[in-house]
Amino acid sequence: MRPRQTSQGSDDDGTLPVFISPTELKYYTDDISSHKQVVTIYNPYSYTLKYKVLCTAPRKYHVIESEGLIKSHCRIDVVIRHKEPLDESTLDKFQIQLFDNGSSAIRGHKQVISHVLPRKPKVTVQEAPMQQLPPPEHQVTESNTDRGQHRMDPLVLLVAAVCGMALLLPTWQVDSSTLPPYLHLTIHQKLVVAYVLGLVTMIEELATLDMLKYSSSRAEFREVTHGNGESDHY
Repeated sequence: MRPRQTSQGSDDDGTLPVFISPTELKYYTDDISSHKQVVTIYNPYSYTLKYKVLCTAPRKYHVIESEGLIKSHCRIDVVIRHKEPLDESTLDKFQIQLFDNGSSAIRGHKQVISHVLPRKPKVTVQEAPMQQLPPPEHQVTESNTDRGQHRMDPLVLLVAAVCGMALLLPTWQVDSSTLPPYLHLTIHQKLVVAYVLGLVTMIEELATLDMLKYSSSRAEFREVTHGNGESDHY
């Protein structure tokens, strides 16, 4: 049998501290979801412990795994369900007992209070009235708004327009058209045009993302510097 600890992991009288959560259970008659509660028992010690759950009114509750083992540095969840009709306010008690593995001597114990209440209290949250936001500290000018906008390169617009028009031309030996033969493109030529259009679109999207990241970083920098400037006054 493991010797009783008196200096570490136990109180001066030899009892072992019991760590459980919660230490109070509340069952509400009008809330079915509250009829099942969970008590967690912790074992922070370096050896296995045995636990046992006792109750002052065992007929009113159903405890799943009312006794068992808890390995070192582990925890176990004990489900406690109220099985009788909840028709009145009552107060019961549970006791969690801990033993050394293979021993019948109680090393520690702790009580859990069980309340049966008629109704669950309703929490009312008062909504604050709508108020107008303060005006901006810095006036936004047209030049400042242009900095956050990305202007497309005229060359990119031209290439995209040419590719779009080329894709609208009739296909050689597929589409019948009154246009001259030199305005008919083959399928391979249209595939090349579509590929070029995709590259141009991807390059433009990457440039837009870079501009957005740059604008965001500049805005964050301004907020930080402005906040530091205000804190210096205190």
